[in-house]
Amino acid sequence: MKPLVIFAAFALLTAPTLAQTLPDPHTPPSGKFNTTNYPNDRKAITAMRLIDGLGKHCSDDYVTVNPDGKIDYGFDEWKQEFTNAGSSFMSVTPVPGMEILRIYDGKTAILNNLLDVVLDTPKGDLKIRVQRMEVFMKRNGGWCFVAGQGTRVLFKEELGAMQAPSPKK
Repeated sequence: MKPLVIFAAFALLTAPTLAQTLPDPHTPPSGKFNTTNYPNDRKAITAMRLIDGLGKHCSDDYVTVNPDGKIDYGFDEWKQEFTNAGSSFMSVTPVPGMEILRIYDGKTAILNNLLDVVLDTPKGDLKIRVQRMEVFMKRNGGWCFVAGQGTRVLFKEELGAMQAPSPKK
């Protein structure tokens, strides 16, 4: 099973497919964050994220902001729009060394990670890199997913095109 990146890929269908030179990730500082407390909760969150590749969501408490800035209120809304776009996940691969899971007071957890995502879209395969933040809360003795934010990381060619000076008229 693969972890699911919750964002609306339909908005990414207009993104250019490039030669896919990935940017060099900025590695999180070693030892800065407590990533070992609450070991049983860490195992539960990791296992929960893998249920049917979708994780457990807190019904309509879930809110996500997608890489294009679109907001979905509730998992069902996100899933319907993703399905309507004719998109599906081919792979979601965490970048090694780029995941930080912090747990606060055993009640709230925040996961930051960098993911390489390949989507099957009506226009063909789309490869993107996403910096993802996910928020979990403990409710009725178990963990559930309540919020997510995905920011698309630009490939070197895209970044260069944005920084290039515009032609003079």
